[in-house]
Amino acid sequence: MGRSTPNKALVAVFSLLLALDVVAQPQHNSHNSSAVRPFRVALSAGLPHMYDLLRQSQLPRQEEYPGVADTAGIDLNVLRALQGVWLEDFDWKREEEELNSFKHFTTEIEGLTVHFIHERSSDPDAIPILLNHGWPGSFLEFTPIIKSLTSSATTSDGRPVSFHVIAPSLPGFAFSSPPPANWTIGDTARMQHTLMADILGYRQFAVHGTDWGSGPSYTLYADYSNATRAGHFTFLPFVAYTPDQLTAANISLQDTLEQQEEQLSQGWRTTGNAYFLEQGTKASRA
Repeated sequence: MGRSTPNKALVAVFSLLLALDVVAQPQHNSHNSSAVRPFRVALSAGLPHMYDLLRQSQLPRQEEYPGVADTAGIDLNVLRALQGVWLEDFDWKREEEELNSFKHFTTEIEGLTVHFIHERSSDPDAIPILLNHGWPGSFLEFTPIIKSLTSSATTSDGRPVSFHVIAPSLPGFAFSSPPPANWTIGDTARMQHTLMADILGYRQFAVHGTDWGSGPSYTLYADYSNATRAGHFTFLPFVAYTPDQLTAANISLQDTLEQQEEQLSQGWRTTGNAYFLEQGTKASRA
């Protein structure tokens, strides 16, 4: 698992929101400690099987298309190097110890097990923030920045800011239970509101969502606005209005930037969304 340099962008975004008084002073109720159980990552029992699979993996003896590097797929030398790294260099014990340096918990909500990291700042007035990972991904996306978020920083106007960080595993990811077949993004948002407000006692909090995690994060912001006081998303989980829809809604884009963004959106609809359309369909069974 790679580690990146802690990214301070998230701190800067919510520092700005705090400076603008978008995020109210966090209000905290007594949390339901009886519903929360400490959790440790313990996957070492599966290592022998993983190493057996790696040793038994038979890579091609020669390149299928010599001389084209990775333009026709992953380079054979890269595959060989990766196999060697996993067999000779990877230290799962060290990785597991690093993962368990964070405070992991599980709880039961609506019959499902929910796994999450919960790291609190030493500042009692810190802003609670829920971080939703994407697909394919996991809570590991946020481990490089959790410590930075819980540490004290300063806003542009000199006010101190830090965060209580909650990084859950989405339903069906990592150590959280898979949801029922009819589960929706709205269900995930409702469950996470229960986690934040009822189980952890955070009456007001901020959210961040990346990739697929933007869906439940945005739904929390839209449908639970009394609790979710600020949101930051890597993308918005809906498609921008077309010119006809803007006209029907009596929306006029006066700002040059807004007009440029609308043009970019139309360009994406015309030439940039083939993969999106492909993933939104299914093979015919006729």
